[in-house]
Amino acid sequence: MEKKLTITDIANMAQVAKSTVSRYLNGGPVSAKTREKINKVVTENNYQPNTFAQSLKQKVNHTIGVIVPRLDSSAQVEMLRGLDDANENDTFLIVNTYQSTKRELAAIEKLRTQNVGGLIVLTANLNDELRNALTEFDAPVVVQGQEEPNFHRVVMNDLQAGTVVGEFAASLHPQNTLLLKIDETMDWAIGHDRFLNIRKKLSTSKVTVVDSKFSIAEAKVAAQQAMQSQNFDLIIGATDRITIGALQAGLATGQNAQYIGFGRSDLSTTVTPNLTSFEYDFYQTGKKIYELFCTVRDTNPSNTIRTVLDGELVVRDSTEK
Repeated sequence: MEKKLTITDIANMAQVAKSTVSRYLNGGPVSAKTREKINKVVTENNYQPNTFAQSLKQKVNHTIGVIVPRLDSSAQVEMLRGLDDANENDTFLIVNTYQSTKRELAAIEKLRTQNVGGLIVLTANLNDELRNALTEFDAPVVVQGQEEPNFHRVVMNDLQAGTVVGEFAASLHPQNTLLLKIDETMDWAIGHDRFLNIRKKLSTSKVTVVDSKFSIAEAKVAAQQAMQSQNFDLIIGATDRITIGALQAGLATGQNAQYIGFGRSDLSTTVTPNLTSFEYDFYQTGKKIYELFCTVRDTNPSNTIRTVLDGELVVRDSTEK
């Protein structure tokens, strides 16, 4: 009598873990590459699973790994608050990677060994090494922050935001504009997408572009360096914090400029003048991230799901002459 194939046999033949084979057989989340390997073994050996045993074993893992690039960001904090408020039955394991690829890779591996039921990644940028690690992760993965077509994702409509800000900026008729952005290699959405259409809308006026960091202090230094040789009548920062750093630099150097930021934080309405800003609801973004994760976990969709969130321009005193 021919020996019946076991889960251990399938795992050895496919060169994967037994737990991965178990998830595959129970309809759980498995990466496309791994699924293909297991499916080949199952098909070639005409394996027939014990459906009664499967029905007893099927459970949902309610521990979710959440990877964040930094915790000194009001946007990140609000998204985490939205995640938590939307959550009913899950436990979050939150890892701060300090915008380090090495730390992010280590976090993915650590969470994999802890057999979490999925990953939510709030990311600045993904490189090929991170993409590969997330692709191989045998559980649902949802990415926020970057346009990554191979992953389920929640993204902010930064191209549309740039268009709105650019049109408003052009209506101010600036003669000399300073754009304080983030290095695109650090954050493509904030460093590139937010400014692409701003630069197009301001193509007829003089524009100086300077890379900054996210902190108010570093943005102040970057702005002051640009202001040593020029006077600006409009300054646009990649975030509210960056714009506030520029505002401090402008006050210190006697600039007579108007200011526009991006984000949604208490800082916008506590500085003087109050800051005109393109605002996203990051709390609701957190809820949308959790909603998408649950959809992916519960339905295991064959195609990636993309959720796009818009914002609005809130005009305040900083753009009034």
